[in-house]
Amino acid sequence: MSYNFDQNLSFGDDRPLTGLRSLKHPFVVIAHCAFRGAAIVFYVFANILSLSFIIQFLVLLALLSADFWTVKNVTGRLLVGLRWWNFVDSEGKNHWKFESAKVDPSRFDIFEIRIFWGALVVAPVFWTFLVIVAFFTFKWEWMIVALMGDLMNLANLYGYLRYLDMMDEDLADYEDHEVCRLLGLPPV
Repeated sequence: MSYNFDQNLSFGDDRPLTGLRSLKHPFVVIAHCAFRGAAIVFYVFANILSLSFIIQFLVLLALLSADFWTVKNVTGRLLVGLRWWNFVDSEGKNHWKFESAKVDPSRFDIFEIRIFWGALVVAPVFWTFLVIVAFFTFKWEWMIVALMGDLMNLANLYGYLRYLDMMDEDLADYEDHEVCRLLGLPPV
């Protein structure tokens, strides 16, 4: 006995994806949030561990460095299409270099963009709170560690915000140039 099955049966492929399955780069998003969170969680629970302060400091430094490098070079590029770096020339002047993806903006998922910027902004807030707590509890060595975490996270935030500021200036210059061109005026 055979049954006549409908060829248009759905096996769940047509339902909207949720959670990690909805992301274009789920492992990159996890890495972005995990590195940021791992250093904070380790800092908060480091006093419970019986390790020496030096070992805790080195573990935190490694976690913060991995977070800094990952956000600056990997997650920024894959999640929002941005990358930055700074160097000092032989005359001692700082130079900022920025890269942006030359692709269709729809290539980047809006949810991933929000996760990237949210974690980029929230992490320095946590570190600033931890600096304040360490200050008022007179844990000076832990305040220095929290300050180091805050500064590394703020450096990443500053680099990306500086890029956005430079992009706004370039857009304004382009708009000024186009208005002058349309009006037949010499460019300013």
